[in-house]
Amino acid sequence: MSAKPAAKRFAVSVVLGAASGLLCIWLAAKHQPELASLTNPVFWTIMSDRILIGFVVALAGAFTAHPVFGFPFRPWVRGSCMGLLVSVPMATGSLIAPPNPMVSPWVIFFLSLVAGAVYGMIIDWVATRVGGEGAALLGEATPTS
Repeated sequence: MSAKPAAKRFAVSVVLGAASGLLCIWLAAKHQPELASLTNPVFWTIMSDRILIGFVVALAGAFTAHPVFGFPFRPWVRGSCMGLLVSVPMATGSLIAPPNPMVSPWVIFFLSLVAGAVYGMIIDWVATRVGGEGAALLGEATPTS
């Protein structure tokens, strides 16, 4: 018996979220090697943020149209919006306590937001290909208009 589409979407999204967290840490640790330490709070902030992007993207897959305005939600739009939104608290933290005194906190802020949007877009696109979206997540037939 194969896994339900929603379970596939959730598993793919969370795994890709964790992978994007590791990629993000690897990229950040090129300039600050101490960020790759498991005892560094920034390590866990990045990992939890990127895994949360995967979780939110998995849940948002139920919506194929904007809930208020009704325009179609393509996976790349939905994922990038969710990734951007979830990344705001982490990015704001870089303004409060800059992790790298050699780089402007605003650069880290905007790079964190852009990275979150890109990760969310990729995660949603792959999760939609593997697990589906909308009514297909529940195993229901997709209505045709």
